[in-house]
Amino acid sequence: MNTLKESLATEGINLALHYLDRDFQRNLPKIIEWVDRFDAQGNIKRERDAVRSAVLDPENNWNHYLSKIWKQVDREVLKKFFTNFIIYSTITGNGRRRELMKLHDCNIPWAILMDPTSACNLHCVGCWAAEYGDQLSLTFDTLDRIITEGKALGTYMYIFSGGEPLVRKEDIIRLCEKHHDCEFLAFTNGTLVDEAFASEMLRVKNFIPAISIEGFERETDERRGAGTFQRVQKALELLKAKHLPFGASCCYTRNNTDIIGSEVFFTYLVDQGCLFAWFFTYIPVGVDAVPDLMVTAEQREYMYHQVRRFRKSQPIFTMDFWNDGEPVKGCIAGGKCYLHINPHFLVHIGRANPSQRIFSDLVLC
Repeated sequence: MNTLKESLATEGINLALHYLDRDFQRNLPKIIEWVDRFDAQGNIKRERDAVRSAVLDPENNWNHYLSKIWKQVDREVLKKFFTNFIIYSTITGNGRRRELMKLHDCNIPWAILMDPTSACNLHCVGCWAAEYGDQLSLTFDTLDRIITEGKALGTYMYIFSGGEPLVRKEDIIRLCEKHHDCEFLAFTNGTLVDEAFASEMLRVKNFIPAISIEGFERETDERRGAGTFQRVQKALELLKAKHLPFGASCCYTRNNTDIIGSEVFFTYLVDQGCLFAWFFTYIPVGVDAVPDLMVTAEQREYMYHQVRRFRKSQPIFTMDFWNDGEPVKGCIAGGKCYLHINPHFLVHIGRANPSQRIFSDLVLC
């Protein structure tokens, strides 16, 4: 049941969106002022201070970014995102996590990364997830239990990886429905995004895909298989036509770094409607790994500077998970900001019994 504070905040978001619809640029400062007043305890003070000057400057790239979101994304989907992200994950969740971290003297992650299945419909060169095979899965009940336990600790953000998570698209939609106060994201190859699934995304409103793309057609098909780029292109066009939020997930290797980090590729992502892009550097894992795909030190430095360059000029939110240690003050893994749960790990630690806790035991042990 919503608290009075959460109910008032929800009404405030609805009113804020109404104001933005009337005049985006004129009323944006009023929204910032509203957030300041609502966050009296300072749960998101650092975040507020970080975005204030950029957001309120009409000439700033981040102001252009927000304007792009406003024009592109379905209003009801935006309302759901702001409600889940600001009220539940950031304000309610941050407060709850801080109390429990102090009580138990531990970290509680802001987001949980979990693998519904190790199965995948593609066979990408050097994929680390392939090491798990294609037979491991987390049942719907287990996924549901992890989320339920997570919310009790203040975690409302859940990310699916794999394998290919959309092999389990029906279960993912069920989870979105049941946990409507959570925001869900998936790393997906995009080839299973079709009209029916896009319509379901529009219905539940709290699922955002990050679609894997290795550059343009030659680079993508070289690693993911012939025809993959065209299937990804169709998925991007469909999601944009449905006014859904989505982004890209890009792995840069020795063979594609010059493309991934180029201005023409960043412009392509923006033009396709991507609202964010996650960048990962290739790490060889397992007996079938391909060390020759590892980037050079010069390529990694190139990506470091290119991502920072385009943050000032391209309306897309970016994060390089190997080069962005400074803004997040070091590694965010291991429960500091996120925790990864997969079927292989749960079997290994003996958490297959439905009567045992999963999330709580991992975090609070």
